[in-house]
Amino acid sequence: MTRIDHVVVLALENRSFDHMLGYLEHPSSDFDGLRGAEPHANPGWKSDVPVAATMDARYALPIGPDHSHDGVMEQIALKGFGKRRRPTNQGFVTNLERNCRGLAPRRHGGALGYAVDLLSRLRATAVDPALAGHGVLAMACQPPERVPVLSRLALEFAVCTRWFSSVPGETWPNRNFMHAATSDGETDVDVRYYTNRTIFELLSDNEKTWHIYYDDPPQVWAFPRLWDDQRYHANWFTMGHFASHVRDGDLPNYAFIEPSHRAPVQVVGDPSMLNGQDLARGERLIASVYETLRANPETFEHTLLVVTYDEHGGFYDHRPPPTGVPSPNGEEAWWTRLTRTLYHRSADHFDFRMLGVRVPAVLVSPYIGRHTVDTTVRDHASIPATVRELFALQAEYLTDRDRWSRPFHGVLNRDTPRRDDLPDLHEYATTPSVQAAPVTRRAVVTAPASPPSTEGTGEVPEDCKPFAAQAELVFQRLYEIGEPEFASPVTADEGDVGLAIVARFNAAAHRHRLEQAASADLRGRRAARTRVR
Repeated sequence: MTRIDHVVVLALENRSFDHMLGYLEHPSSDFDGLRGAEPHANPGWKSDVPVAATMDARYALPIGPDHSHDGVMEQIALKGFGKRRRPTNQGFVTNLERNCRGLAPRRHGGALGYAVDLLSRLRATAVDPALAGHGVLAMACQPPERVPVLSRLALEFAVCTRWFSSVPGETWPNRNFMHAATSDGETDVDVRYYTNRTIFELLSDNEKTWHIYYDDPPQVWAFPRLWDDQRYHANWFTMGHFASHVRDGDLPNYAFIEPSHRAPVQVVGDPSMLNGQDLARGERLIASVYETLRANPETFEHTLLVVTYDEHGGFYDHRPPPTGVPSPNGEEAWWTRLTRTLYHRSADHFDFRMLGVRVPAVLVSPYIGRHTVDTTVRDHASIPATVRELFALQAEYLTDRDRWSRPFHGVLNRDTPRRDDLPDLHEYATTPSVQAAPVTRRAVVTAPASPPSTEGTGEVPEDCKPFAAQAELVFQRLYEIGEPEFASPVTADEGDVGLAIVARFNAAAHRHRLEQAASADLRGRRAARTRVR
């Protein structure tokens, strides 16, 4: 098999497979999109009249789709009882319409749960009467020309038609599965420290290399063991380093790229923006990463690039997620199951034995032929499963989920690399660092406390608030362990609090790299003197 020295994962945000690739004209009969004879529709709001999927998606919706765990469970619309209970994906229109009308989905279960939900619905009022009737927009999908980069890569390399998000829920738990093959029991965003063992630590323990590339406060900051130890902190780089690492032969065994999660402040409300990340920026970033690799064929020929999305963002997909998959959390105690028969939050009751909604995933390598379709059922835990199998086969799995999830490097299906027919996406690319260019907002920070506060006055978009809160936790932890860059509070002169913390984090990472290089140089000189003697 082709030697793979590098795996590069680019994980974007909040799009379903059908929303992005459903109308792709793929020549393979294995491609599971929306162009076949099978009708693809959802019931209308309180109506039996079907609402069909369409190829006329807007860049933005008048209200963001719900992708909380409770909302997703309504979208996938479980039917049946007991072991025969299965998702149908027939609730997308209903859920978005409910969101438009200010009505929450069912959040509680058990004998008393229905009464609690009924009371909350009776008290609800519509957010805006003008939004009524917009639930049908959940079925609108992007035409291929609107997403030319993802569409071209899906045709030219391997497209995975059974890659599902790991959790029917939000960004945070799904990204955690990419790193740790578990969400530590979470189905929605919970900003805190996560101490689950990650694929990054597994690689370090087996003397393999990894880097994380980012520009804005990244979600992977949620794992403090990856940055409160100077050995690991040195592995964090801004996106501007990615191209130079590829060019100079410094790409690690595993590279994870996290895009900016916020829209530029000056265009918040602009119709080209949605869920903190517009399609055009995402397309430019994908093209930039691909073109950086293509420009360096010696590296590219030993690299497997993965482009995927953390979760579906509330957008329609016709393929119901699999059930009966292994839970990373083990079996629930019988007394816990008994108490929950009376009352429980639906999110707390989830047993992690069903995957989330299907998301786009494309595998790129010169050793993958055109029009390749991978139909293997996968979830985000396939990322650590593949990295482990390629670079640390003797290591233990992280959880039962990555033990189950199938590695994807077997998709490489050529004996010789493609060189003359690789697609040229240069017209869509910009330098990778351009993808994160939020406008600076002035911040006012309180006087030093213990630890120093980083409270700013600038308005933070709703989708970005968890990342801002995570940055605060990073600041506090690095202050506590005595990193000099975090000894004083962020000042107004530093502008945006989150970006100021990123800048200090980067300065500390750079210092740790210099210290490690100096230490290695000193060890080398000592070893040389010993050999001379």
